[in-house]
Amino acid sequence: MSENYILNRLRLDSRHVLDLAAHEGAIGHPGVKGRFRELVLSNLLLPWLPASINCGTGLIIDHKQRVVDAGQEDIIVFDPLLGPAIFASTQSGDGVYLFDSALCRIEVKSSATKSDLDDFAATSTEVSKLELAVGPGEHPIVFGALNLLLGFTSEIALGKEIQFLSESLARHGVAAESGIISGLCIADRGFWTLGETEGTRHWKELVVADRGDPLAFFVGFVSNSVFAQRASRLGLHPVGGGVGLYIGHPFKRV
Repeated sequence: MSENYILNRLRLDSRHVLDLAAHEGAIGHPGVKGRFRELVLSNLLLPWLPASINCGTGLIIDHKQRVVDAGQEDIIVFDPLLGPAIFASTQSGDGVYLFDSALCRIEVKSSATKSDLDDFAATSTEVSKLELAVGPGEHPIVFGALNLLLGFTSEIALGKEIQFLSESLARHGVAAESGIISGLCIADRGFWTLGETEGTRHWKELVVADRGDPLAFFVGFVSNSVFAQRASRLGLHPVGGGVGLYIGHPFKRV
């Protein structure tokens, strides 16, 4: 098989999501549009995550009773093996999620703005202050929930995405390479994530070859990260991981 089957499948699904999101843009009610995009994105992610993983919306709370509410258009990727979700009802994915079970948080915007970057930096900083519950004397090498922002389109000036994100983080006293924010995806434009060269963190940008690439590689990144996060918290050392390992790494340093 000469072509990358997995990447082409992800591109196909991603283009379908982009077309659906554009179609639903005709709906005037912002809540309906936001909820639709959130559900579509969840459906795009779920097939590429570990079997027990699920997606929901709501609040995150840690064992010190600190709560973060990033808004309704927020996807929380969680693992019920690590902590129970407290749902509003058995028919709803809306609820309260223990920080121990929250592996990844994705803020979803119809059209990302500079103001959205500021808000995202603020909520991500608050999430970074939450703590995992560990037993007395235990010091596991694990990390909290990843923070990612996805906009289907954007009003941010082309080529200024990481500059503006860095400026937003700086206003909260946080370095852009701190790792508090792990990625930014604008589905019709590009995908940026943290990389590391010789022990130094830096931002890198996807080299886009297909209109479905930003979402496709975003899904690959989430898949890899969630597999790794789950294994780390369970104390496992698995071979392999997420689907991102199968689609290459066409990124360049910003």
